[in-house]
Amino acid sequence: MIEKTVFTNNDIVNIIRKNYNIEIKEIFKINRGSANIFLLNNKYILKEFQSKYSENDINKEIKIIEHLRKDGISVPNYISTIDGKFSFIYKNKVVVLQKYIDGYTMDKNMGNYNQMIESAKELGKIVKSLETLNINLSDKDYKSWYSISNLKESIDKYKNLIKQVEGPYKEKIILDLNDKIKMIQEIIKGIDIKDMDKITIKNTHGDYSVLQFIYKDEKIKAIIDFVSASKIPIIWELIRSFTYIDQDCKDGIINVNHLIDYIKEFNKYVKLNNYDIKYMSTLYLLQLLNSTYGYRQYISDNSKIDLLTFAIYRTNLCRNLFKNNKLITKTLQESIN
Repeated sequence: MIEKTVFTNNDIVNIIRKNYNIEIKEIFKINRGSANIFLLNNKYILKEFQSKYSENDINKEIKIIEHLRKDGISVPNYISTIDGKFSFIYKNKVVVLQKYIDGYTMDKNMGNYNQMIESAKELGKIVKSLETLNINLSDKDYKSWYSISNLKESIDKYKNLIKQVEGPYKEKIILDLNDKIKMIQEIIKGIDIKDMDKITIKNTHGDYSVLQFIYKDEKIKAIIDFVSASKIPIIWELIRSFTYIDQDCKDGIINVNHLIDYIKEFNKYVKLNNYDIKYMSTLYLLQLLNSTYGYRQYISDNSKIDLLTFAIYRTNLCRNLFKNNKLITKTLQESIN
């Protein structure tokens, strides 16, 4: 959810003059991502981060972006203030100014085959580059995704949400949540996680998907939003980004042949091990099953239809992964060397 901006247009004009000695004549609000974003003079992007991000978080992102730029990866250009800084604080929010990237964004599951492969290539290049990053990134608590106690807690969360749900989508939400409960219960009975700790953990984008791409002439011109960069299982970032871009996945269906090609392209830059292939589908399924995101927000506020739609999409994805997990894993193991 995007927090309300702390800026008025007059604030922007004055703060940009003060910090950058740039006169602003045109201001246009852009509704994209989780930050408040303003296009200025059709040349600059003013980005106001959510209050949960500190200046250290944003400065770390800037260091990551500069590191990636040196390795030839297309990333945003930050503009320094007259004091030589790349960020500043305004009303307790971290703010940056970037050069405007001329291009367009793409909705989820709208990429063609070539764009899908390009996504895998760029992710491979990013993960390869970040192997030599000289700052420490935080570890995402991925082990909680396959913790039996956390899975049981997720069942309780879903049962509690079922008691609260009201509105026109009540029956659909109850059906979805009950299905997620049943899937978790079945997984708990026979989950295979004894070698899960052997999957590959590396520095990566942390929120990599087609939603973070700016396109020009149907090709990626820049990859944005590295504020979530962290040390996580790269198979999670890999399969998640695949399901966000592949057209066949719009209804939660995994095209295994496309996934194989996606993995093979990534493998040209960063090699996966046998455990990565074995647990890729399972890890993603477990992470999705543990998440109440979308349903929780809609139940609290019935106007959040977009989040409900996203939650329904992810539950459809869970159903497909749950039903075909063994087949997907077997096919990947036979096809990825």
